[in-house]
Amino acid sequence: MSQERLTLSYSSIICFLNNQIQFKKRYIAKVYDDPTSPAMVVGKAIHKMIEERLKGQEIEIAIQSGLQEIENVADYEIEYGKTGSRDKILAEYQKLSTTVINELPHYDNILAVEDKVENDITILGKRIPMKSYVDLVQDDGECLDITDFKTVSTYSDEESENYRYLMQGWVYTHQVEGKYKKPVRRVIFCEIKKSINRDGQPQIKSYILDRAAIDAANDIIGRVIKSVSDYIENPAAQYFPNPSDMLNGQRSMEIVAQMEGINIKTIHTTERREKYAPVNTVVAEDTVKADGNENERIMAKLAEFGIGGKLENVISSNSVDTYILRPNRGVKMSKIATLGDDLALALGSEAVRVVAPIYGTQTVGIEVPKEQQFPACSGSGAGTFIPIGVDTMNNVIYDDLAKMPHMLIGGQTGSGKSVFIRNIIMSLKGCDVTVVDCKMVDFADLDGEYCEIIDERSDAIAKVSRLVKLMDGRYRRRVKNGRRKVLVIDEYADLIMGLPKEHKQAFETGLCRLLQKARAANINVIIATQRPSADIVAPIIKANCPVKACLRVATGKNSEIIIDQIGGEKLLGKGDMLYLGTGMINPVRVQAFAPIETKGTR
Repeated sequence: MSQERLTLSYSSIICFLNNQIQFKKRYIAKVYDDPTSPAMVVGKAIHKMIEERLKGQEIEIAIQSGLQEIENVADYEIEYGKTGSRDKILAEYQKLSTTVINELPHYDNILAVEDKVENDITILGKRIPMKSYVDLVQDDGECLDITDFKTVSTYSDEESENYRYLMQGWVYTHQVEGKYKKPVRRVIFCEIKKSINRDGQPQIKSYILDRAAIDAANDIIGRVIKSVSDYIENPAAQYFPNPSDMLNGQRSMEIVAQMEGINIKTIHTTERREKYAPVNTVVAEDTVKADGNENERIMAKLAEFGIGGKLENVISSNSVDTYILRPNRGVKMSKIATLGDDLALALGSEAVRVVAPIYGTQTVGIEVPKEQQFPACSGSGAGTFIPIGVDTMNNVIYDDLAKMPHMLIGGQTGSGKSVFIRNIIMSLKGCDVTVVDCKMVDFADLDGEYCEIIDERSDAIAKVSRLVKLMDGRYRRRVKNGRRKVLVIDEYADLIMGLPKEHKQAFETGLCRLLQKARAANINVIIATQRPSADIVAPIIKANCPVKACLRVATGKNSEIIIDQIGGEKLLGKGDMLYLGTGMINPVRVQAFAPIETKGTR
């Protein structure tokens, strides 16, 4: 064995007392290749999170540091067993980190965090070099408090002595006093359970040793540490295995005490903190502070649900601010997607929509409404190009009516549906546009200049019949470039509900034929309704209108009927829409253009 003196630590002493072979392997040969358990990986990550939090970092940054600690551990370093996995480690960390953050006490007068202390301790006349990494040192002016955070499977027995804590507290006390030249008042071992308590009990419990308890163990702990130091410095000392592990750290201290006739019983106290959010009780305080900015409130609310990540950017558009979140590994998109209402509560917002993920990226969009601004149409549309609006990434959206081929629009009163349709009508050039408007309110001023207005149901039936004949004629003559015809039906629900049964069937049959075949004959149909219910929007109509615009609707079910997903019920109205355009796989959020002026001619 080398004659170089070994710097001892609390962990090396415990390792020696447990197993001399393991001690020789780790602290003499410097071999640290034993795989660690998943629970230990979680514990180290929690410890790192607490360290960063105590240093003053924001909650999301502290949680992220713990996740990075898990990332730094390679798979070959973890003993997963039969049922363990990295996904389970991440899930356990996310749940536990949220609970710990909520219950973590507030510490004042912090002197040092993760403090490296290395000095000599004189024990029974022998100077022994020792080192420690102390989690937290507090200074109240006259005395110091030491806190060490432990992740445990079960809390320490209140009736039994914890010799490991006693030894660690003794070592920390003497080393910290040697460094800061102030007396230590007490050592607090803050125990954090690795599993979530389902009975509402606190997740954190403190095992406290005051100075009197530590001093009562001076003799026995000093003898044990000196004996270990003497043994490992003796070149003739033999390291022997301990197969049964009967002489563990606790027994060794008891045996030495018996041999020396020393009583090492100490008096310690325990302290339980009230749980932050007990099961089925009222929460006294919310971690989401009202005075924080939106970034902080978003990340704090996500942290409450065990979701970590990084806000990479904020994109401000005409109707919403989109927070671009890159979630941590192991976070399910379905879990984030359901948190719109919780985020709205944290932000005090009318409605928050979560896009998980943003299509084609590895990020999530959190859309927070703001005061709407209505973009002006540039008038760049020509021919069959129609103006849609500006999306949340500030892209100007136009679409080509000729490629659609047909369009379905849904939105309740006040959603901006009529303004959106007016802009489409006024932008079409070189097309014959017919508008069925039985209310004769929204488009009357466009009659003759921009389109033909039909306000009678019988005329609507006749118009559909003529378009069907035109379509059949163009097919027979193989006409591909005839003048484009566009049929716009506003308030489709009111139209068909007011038709007699026999006329309704004829109208729907003709309309369905147009939807199925009219595109190749240069005929397009746009259907709009303020009542997008299943009995109004028949499946065959929906299937033949691949382009869909969902403005604000009353319920998530209405939204699903239009675009096959919820979200339309959380829109702002006034032209705020989810638009599924030509060639799109998922709808995008778009703020429709302001009304186009009617001055001038086409």
